[in-house]
Amino acid sequence: MNNAEYVLFMGAFPGHSGKPMQAIARQSAKALNDGNVKITVVDPVMVGGAVNPLLKNSKWVPIVPTTDGAFGMAMIQYIIDNKKYDEKYLSSPNLEAAKEKGYNSWSNASHLVIVDESHKNYGKMLRAEDVGFIVPEDEKEPFMTIDKATGDAKFIKDVKEADIHFVGAVKGIKVKTAFVILKETADEHTLDEYAADCGIDKNTIIEIADDFTSHGMKSSVDTLGGTATSNGLDLAFIVNVLSTFVGSMNKKGGIFPRRYSYKGLTDGARYKLSTIEGKPANKALSLSRAGVSYESTDEYKLKVAKGDNPYPSRLPWHPVGSGSDNQMIFSMINKYPYSVKIFMNWMANPLLALPAAARKEVIETLKSPETVPLFISVDCYMGETTALADYIVPDTTPYESWGLANVEGNFSGKATTLRWPVVEPASMKLDDGRHASYEVFLVDVAKAIGVPGFGKDAITDVDGNKYDFNDAHEFYLKGVANLAYDGEAVDDISDEEIEMQDLETATSNWKDALGSEEEWKKVMNLLSRGGRFEDHGAGFDGDNRVFANTKCFSLYNEKLATSYNSITGEKFAYGTPAWNPQRFFNGELVSDVFAKEEWPFKAANYKPKFRSVSMLANSSSLKDINLGNKVEMNSEDAKALGISTGDKVKVTPATGGEFEGTALVREGIAKGTIGVAYGYGHWEYGAKSFTIEGKEQSDAERGHGFHLIGITDPSIEGIFGFSEVSTGGPSRNGGAYKVEKL
Repeated sequence: MNNAEYVLFMGAFPGHSGKPMQAIARQSAKALNDGNVKITVVDPVMVGGAVNPLLKNSKWVPIVPTTDGAFGMAMIQYIIDNKKYDEKYLSSPNLEAAKEKGYNSWSNASHLVIVDESHKNYGKMLRAEDVGFIVPEDEKEPFMTIDKATGDAKFIKDVKEADIHFVGAVKGIKVKTAFVILKETADEHTLDEYAADCGIDKNTIIEIADDFTSHGMKSSVDTLGGTATSNGLDLAFIVNVLSTFVGSMNKKGGIFPRRYSYKGLTDGARYKLSTIEGKPANKALSLSRAGVSYESTDEYKLKVAKGDNPYPSRLPWHPVGSGSDNQMIFSMINKYPYSVKIFMNWMANPLLALPAAARKEVIETLKSPETVPLFISVDCYMGETTALADYIVPDTTPYESWGLANVEGNFSGKATTLRWPVVEPASMKLDDGRHASYEVFLVDVAKAIGVPGFGKDAITDVDGNKYDFNDAHEFYLKGVANLAYDGEAVDDISDEEIEMQDLETATSNWKDALGSEEEWKKVMNLLSRGGRFEDHGAGFDGDNRVFANTKCFSLYNEKLATSYNSITGEKFAYGTPAWNPQRFFNGELVSDVFAKEEWPFKAANYKPKFRSVSMLANSSSLKDINLGNKVEMNSEDAKALGISTGDKVKVTPATGGEFEGTALVREGIAKGTIGVAYGYGHWEYGAKSFTIEGKEQSDAERGHGFHLIGITDPSIEGIFGFSEVSTGGPSRNGGAYKVEKL
């Protein structure tokens, strides 16, 4: 978002404590007041940062939770109807054509989609082979478009200016462009209907759409945790579509990919850290059921072979998603698609992090040896999940451990940060001098059971030399060497710097980790600087992002359009973003199952400034500022229920799991919403006392406040948390709740 003139944040509430807004505010407070940049935040909860009364050009627009799809599709409809999109960009069917016009990305707006329901490839992009074209062997994108100049169907690579409005037939096959299908989807509701559903005045939506499009490629739009809903995929899709409409992808002032890093913990310039001789193949079916189509499973194929209706599957499958800890937990407790033998948890607290996982029935099922015969947790803390483990392996904290991390989106260049131990670990010291940690545990178990890649001669450098791997530094320092030599190698550190920082002493126990003294001079350079970073501004060539995402940006997604809901057996219906209200997996609207009259509230579970998952609850200073969270309500909702700030209230999720809290009435909450700051209400993590080596350990203050209980999906047999249908992502927000004064 460097040099943006207009920034739109959609559904940012549960993401990261308003961090992106705070970052923008820190960098752009003067620009906001001077009128150089304008920020609009569409969010059920007003969390400080970019939106505050001191900044002239920032605006908070309250929205009903989970209705970002209605707001976004209203914007799309208005932009299309009023031709406020960049047609020159959208009509560029390939990257070369777009670059010739001054853009730095491309889209499939002009690509043709088969809309003939009788065709075997209905819903897929029209490919050259569908119409009898000969496809070159090296052609990776044999998609078709209509040349605007001639009206002929051609390979997308052979066209400079395509017709984005085409509806017709190619060789007898009915087709439409992705742009036309998106327009038709947006037109399924009126602007007034969209406005009513999301709780935002129609004129405000129009104003935002006008503002966004008026700045062209200097407009940015982004989202965060607002996608953590049962319909969150649409919001993520809409954000990409809006950026595509103005051609701002990979442009200064627009949106560009983050986390572009140097090669470190992989096969790099000095060491082969990904190549393991004799590495066993991982043939396991995804436990989370994500990123896998149900139709590819043995369960589906066996049902079909028997002549049975293969639908529904026992639990939903999520073909559009990827590995999901949310679904993993519910797979384990339901023993589907298979039972687990060992559950190993590292640096995670899914019982607190996942909606509906904190329910008593989930916890009791996880505790059962019949469900999880062996549970090992590697952790620094006695968190809610770790407290259930059969074995707890002590781990190291950030100040005691190694790490090579990416830089988030606040830096445009190439960068990798480096964390290395600055104090001796407090975990137990083993007989051989190593400290207990995740890495040491993995190494020792792997050696004991004969897994390759650990122990003697486990790591190979680019010259074929072998090195042992028994402790974390022996792995990570080789990764640092890869960083140092990636591309043009970094300079050697000076003797003066080594002496000034006493790096010889600091690294004296790790000298065996690298193959040469030459490497140490460059590795110390990065140790002294906390990583490797390009010069500021190096990520751009003029207004173009150097490390651009060169993939096609989609208005239409073929995989989504052709995938099926494994419960109903019906297609997901849309290949474009759409307005999809909250639904359970059987297709029923949440509002039909749990009527708004009885369950009038949706939840917005946001991350506050003073608390996180397993961090900050141990900070006495932050606890002094804010010890617990509140049930935050809009003044009109509170007045109707006779609730005032400080009143004790009971919150009941529609599928059970009630909890109590203290009301906080404020105007920074959308109507029909309960705002709940996340990270409070610990029942472990020190809130409960433990005796360790004869000493009682506890900090009861960490238990103050309450934890929002998410709803379950009553259409699924067994315990199943309310989730995003196609991806399986967690639905931390929305649901159906009622609030009562105690």
